[in-house]
Amino acid sequence: MKKLAKLLVAFAMTASVAACSGNTGTTDEATTITIWHTFTEDQEALLEQIADDFESEHENITVDVKGGYEASTYESVVTDAIANGVGPNLVFNFATFAKNFDGQDKLISFDDYWDFNYADITTPVIYEEATGFSDEKIHAVPIYTAGPVLFVNKAIYDEVGVEIPTTWDEVKETSKKIYEETGVVGLAIDSLTDFAQLLIYQSHEGQIVDLENNEVAFNDEKTLEWVEWWAEGVKEGYFQVAAQGADGYNSGDMNSGLIASYIGSCAGMPYLDLSEINGDLQVVRVPMMSDAEYENAGLIWNRAAIGFKGTEAQNQAVADFVEYFIGRNSEWVQAVSANSPYKAVLEDESYQEFLASNPALQALEDQLQVSFIAPVFAGSTEMRTQLEELFKGPADPSFDAATALQKAADNTNAAMQAE
Repeated sequence: MKKLAKLLVAFAMTASVAACSGNTGTTDEATTITIWHTFTEDQEALLEQIADDFESEHENITVDVKGGYEASTYESVVTDAIANGVGPNLVFNFATFAKNFDGQDKLISFDDYWDFNYADITTPVIYEEATGFSDEKIHAVPIYTAGPVLFVNKAIYDEVGVEIPTTWDEVKETSKKIYEETGVVGLAIDSLTDFAQLLIYQSHEGQIVDLENNEVAFNDEKTLEWVEWWAEGVKEGYFQVAAQGADGYNSGDMNSGLIASYIGSCAGMPYLDLSEINGDLQVVRVPMMSDAEYENAGLIWNRAAIGFKGTEAQNQAVADFVEYFIGRNSEWVQAVSANSPYKAVLEDESYQEFLASNPALQALEDQLQVSFIAPVFAGSTEMRTQLEELFKGPADPSFDAATALQKAADNTNAAMQAE
């Protein structure tokens, strides 16, 4: 196992040098570990290359990479497989997913296998999330940091004669005008869950749940007003719940000229190309409540490596692989158009050059200092599900905002308070 100094050096190296850092592993037993993921084909190709490079330095370890899982069912598929003893050794998901297994003796504690101090290579906020479990062990190791930004086809805005919005009032005003004058949807949302959280954070001074009383903090008139605000736009057609195009992505709708703007992850930048519609792509920070001093402007999330226990040799191999993967983080975050959770990578020259060339990451950078990471707690996965259903609801003509909000709150509270 390479020491901390070598790990830090690996961050600053190019991918080819980092791939030859000399870590030979700590297990002599022939071992196979499996990885299940939802990455794109290009990202999978890089993951497989990293796995191959890792295998060349760890002759006794085989890494079996399995992709093609649907994001919408990935968590349930993994959960069922783990429960039946046929699951993967490693997945990439959010810490909220790992929290579902807290206290079940299923998660690998990476700090039991590493000989360096993980807190030294990342930020206090990242470390807190990685160790946010009942045993305070490291069970979720971030591999990239992303967050929502506003993608805009400025050509449509210019055609209608409106400016890119910076507040939610402006979002409604501009979206409605664009739709009325062109028939193009003004605003679409990639993740309704994250959109809901964003509105709640901004209107509730950064609080979405009350962990002291073990209940949600959003079951109130403020949230109801925002649900009704969203529902009105969906029903009138200037806000969009689901993508129209055959590929099912808002990036595809944007590329086809079906929408004027959408809020989505900075990682979506590589999939946008407005050249065929003579568009003008611009990316800015997400809107705020107002121009007031309190600016809970954004939300960020960390996708993490989460290991599930197998044999002791497999546990060690997973820990070795994740350590190696961290050493390739500069290469990885550039491939997924995201920010790095690691201090040395953020100072890496190649990453800095990439950041300067990526408008989506620049927009994310513009809001990082006033952004929040969703809290990890018992019931956090259920809250995400309920918020998605709440903001998906207006697509149904019979939707009642007050009833739907109460249901979301009741179901989340039940999950939070379950023994």
